[in-house]
Formats: sequence, C-alpha cells, structure tokens
Amino acid sequence: MTQIDRMTMEEKFFSTNYNFSYSGLNKLLFSPRLWYKHYVLQEREERTDKHLIDGKVIHALLLDEKNFNKNFMLLPGNLPTGNTRTVIDKVFNMVNDGSSLIDNKDIIIETLKEINLHQSLKTDEQRVAKIVSDDTDSYWEFLKNKKGKDIIDQDTLDRCKENADLLKANDKISELLRINNTDKKVQVYNEIPIERALDDYPFGLKGIVDNIVIDDEKKEVYINDIKTTGKTISDFKETVDYYNYWLQASVYIDLIRDMHPADYKIKFTFIVIDIYQQVYPFEVSPETLSEWSITYQAVLEDAKWHYTNRKFNLPIKFEKETVIL
Repeated sequence: MTQIDRMTMEEKFFSTNYNFSYSGLNKLLFSPRLWYKHYVLQEREERTDKHLIDGKVIHALLLDEKNFNKNFMLLPGNLPTGNTRTVIDKVFNMVNDGSSLIDNKDIIIETLKEINLHQSLKTDEQRVAKIVSDDTDSYWEFLKNKKGKDIIDQDTLDRCKENADLLKANDKISELLRINNTDKKVQVYNEIPIERALDDYPFGLKGIVDNIVIDDEKKEVYINDIKTTGKTISDFKETVDYYNYWLQASVYIDLIRDMHPADYKIKFTFIVIDIYQQVYPFEVSPETLSEWSITYQAVLEDAKWHYTNRKFNLPIKFEKETVIL
C-alpha cells in the first residue's frame, strides 16, 4: 500500500463517526499499530479459530435459535482446518469470482509460497494436491454460497448443541437468562446490538450484548455474558485478566446506561462452560465492578489520546517515554 493510499484511507476513516467495541478497545490496548492496520487500513483476516466459532454457535442455539439458519450454514462432511483452510480462505478472498478451486492453481501456489507451506515438496503439482481435495472442493462451493453466514460442520453443531443444552438444564443459569420468561414486569433482551455516543469523546461505543434482564419491580438489571473456555472454571479469573474481560463488562454496562433508570442496581455475571463441560455463573461483585469502571475510564482517555493525535505506533506509555527498566 502506498503512502497516498494510506493517507486516503485514514482521512476516510476519521471523517466518519466511529464507535469502539470491546474488541477494538482491547486491540488498541494491546497494540495501537495493529488496531490501525485492522480498522483504519482494513488489513484484516477472517478469524476461524475453533473456540470463536463454538462460542458464536452456542450463543445462537441458547439465545437466538429461531435465527440460527440465517447466520450459519451446515457443511456436509468435514471442514478443512489449520493451514489448509487458511490457504483456501486467502485464495477465495482474492478471487471470489465464481471459479472453481482448481481454476486458481497459480494463486494457490503463490499463497503456499507466501506462507511457506509445503515448500519441501518437489513440484507445484504436489503442493496443489495437498490443498485440492473433495473436502476442500466442497468447502470452496460453500464459500461461494454462504452469503455472510458462518460455515460449520456436523461435529461442531453436535458439540455446541450439547453445551447449549447443558446451560439450559442448569436451573440457576436458566433463571439468570430468563429463558422461559413470562413475567411482564421483566424485560429480556438477547443478542441485542447497541450503539451510543460518549460525551467528551470523539468516538462512541458499540457492542452486541448476550443477555440483558431488566426487572422493574426489583429495580435490578442483569447483564449476562456467556463464555466458552479451553481451560477449566478454576482458571477463569486468570482468563478474565488475560483477555481483559473486565473491559468488556465495563463497555457493556456503559452501553446499556440509557436502557434503565440510574437508580437500578447492576448485576454482571459471566456464565462459563469449560473444556470439561463444567458450568458455573461467575457473578462480579459491586466492588470489583467499581474498580473495573475506574480502569475503564483510564482506557477511554488513552483511546482518546491515540484517536485525537492519530498516533498509533506504540501504546501511550511508550509514546510518552515513561517506561524505564
């Protein structure tokens, strides 16, 4: 990308209203440079990590089952995985013209060279043969027809349905989510997209909150976020710190501020199902939420500094040269 292209994309980005999501803020915390490439320059790759897809499927089965077929497509057979799927996705995103997978042999070869895959084989024909098969042909055809849907295989669907059923069968979690709510004094919102402006900031917020329960009689608001983890529930506290889930909780609380009166009590719960299908709702104490809120405000200030000054080479503490070993 040329410098002129970068400047054009930057001006286009900053001329529109931008809303940070939790993932956007988290990426900015981790690496402002990565955030800039992802959101401003649009240099992003589709994430196909198993735990991300599983999480989306479980959410849909648990909270939005009636729209499941609008968001997912079932692939007969098995999905290609790992580097093979990465190659096919890259090639498809480059062409996306209705051609067959084998029609793009030259692009496959270049992509394999680019990521240094199967280069120990002697011929290009052998390398292509590692990518083109009945399963990958099937996957390619589904890519042409998916129209924004996530593609999953039967094993993924079965595994996620089992996990969703475990969550539904847990009485405490079922009550938290108000899965079978009939109380007219209780409002339940599932998978709801929300955007809101932020006073004194040049950007707003956005997010899709898993589950919101507003109890007008008790004057309480329950925000429930469902998490799948490849570790155990005993490790979840460390997981919260590692993935900055405290930031997600703070963003969600801020997002729904206009949905309820100010005097309503907020209760935030992470509903977790772990690698061994152990299920536990982690309620966050008011004291911890208060601590997270203070840190969240500091994050917004850091984001404001980067956004206003358009400096994304380093995290702010390094930009200001305050780090000394």
